[in-house]
Amino acid sequence: MPYYNCTFVNDRGGYSKKLIFSESKKELLNSFANADEKLLYIRRDFLKNPNIMKMFSRKLGYFDFLLFNQKMITLLKSGVSFIKALDIVLTYQKKGNMKEILSKCQTDIKNGIQISDAFSSKSIPFHKIYRASLLAGERSGNLEKILERFNSYLEKVSNLRRKVVSSLTYPVVLFVFMISLVLIILVYAMPKFASFYADFDASLPVATEYLISTAQFLKNNILFIALFIILVIIVIKMIERSFEHIIIVDYIKIKIPIIGKIIVENAMTVFSRTLAILIGGGIPVPEATQIAVEMFNNKYFSYQVREVPQKIKEGLLLSDVLAEVNFIPGVLVEVIRVGESSGNLVDVLNENANSFENSIDAKISSLISLIEPILIVGLGLVIAFMLVSIYLPIFNTVHIVR
Repeated sequence: MPYYNCTFVNDRGGYSKKLIFSESKKELLNSFANADEKLLYIRRDFLKNPNIMKMFSRKLGYFDFLLFNQKMITLLKSGVSFIKALDIVLTYQKKGNMKEILSKCQTDIKNGIQISDAFSSKSIPFHKIYRASLLAGERSGNLEKILERFNSYLEKVSNLRRKVVSSLTYPVVLFVFMISLVLIILVYAMPKFASFYADFDASLPVATEYLISTAQFLKNNILFIALFIILVIIVIKMIERSFEHIIIVDYIKIKIPIIGKIIVENAMTVFSRTLAILIGGGIPVPEATQIAVEMFNNKYFSYQVREVPQKIKEGLLLSDVLAEVNFIPGVLVEVIRVGESSGNLVDVLNENANSFENSIDAKISSLISLIEPILIVGLGLVIAFMLVSIYLPIFNTVHIVR
């Protein structure tokens, strides 16, 4: 977030200068539009701008934001006002992204902007849900309870994401290592053996000839292959960007065995928890659904549910609308229908999210136990085939010489 040197004038004609954080000049002007002091001059301070490493990590980390909310909850429970609690947290906050974003929020609130609007920066994790939660807290006058619910939500979602990523890291690293090792042997080692075998008049085994021809093809065309892959990726991206209804990559992801089901259930978990925290905070179902459907990271999912909020606003039940979406599991639809009829939708959604999390854990465990031996055995077979193909002509040559 850039720094701006700002000059203000008050009603008595006095001037003052301040260094303020803001995402843009336009946002800065809007923030001080109704302030007592008039903003006369804005100049971006490039010397104060973040370094290159910080520019690549503008979003707040889940854990840091979790700690910030926990501090705010403690202070609010002790009877301190929200703005005073924010002042206290900022006093002991180290310099960095967190301090910049919180300082901007503090300035906005002191200029008369609502707390929920002040915390609408995209750098905040799940900023739309956080803003809606704060709005519900402002309406109910119970900010600390709303923040506790959001913290619980953030912790569960971040733990689920971390669990999925950490569980799949080892198989991915092993797979990349296997592919890299095979390519290195084919591109660098095999051509040297090919030139060595060329000195012999004896015919080579079929496996060796196949391996040599493959290695020669890769060596001569590896740059072309790389450029072709990059071109295909660019074309796919351009097609997806030009035609909203054409979604290729994200659709392929959900069709991968086991992994596709994990992606679907992970999306359902986040969707259920998002709805639960928003509806539990007093946000009406249509508005809560509008925010919840925006949490789908998969473009195919987002496209399929794009009309759900509008249909709910037209008077249809959430369960009836979701029943028309092909990727929504039937069990989720029935669970929501029960929650709607019993008036216990929030608890039902949370229980459903827990059920999906347990299912994800089981699938990840099965995936890991299945992938590891397959990759190890596959790597062993490939290496064995390559070694046999390389050394078989040498053994044949020794036999002929004898």
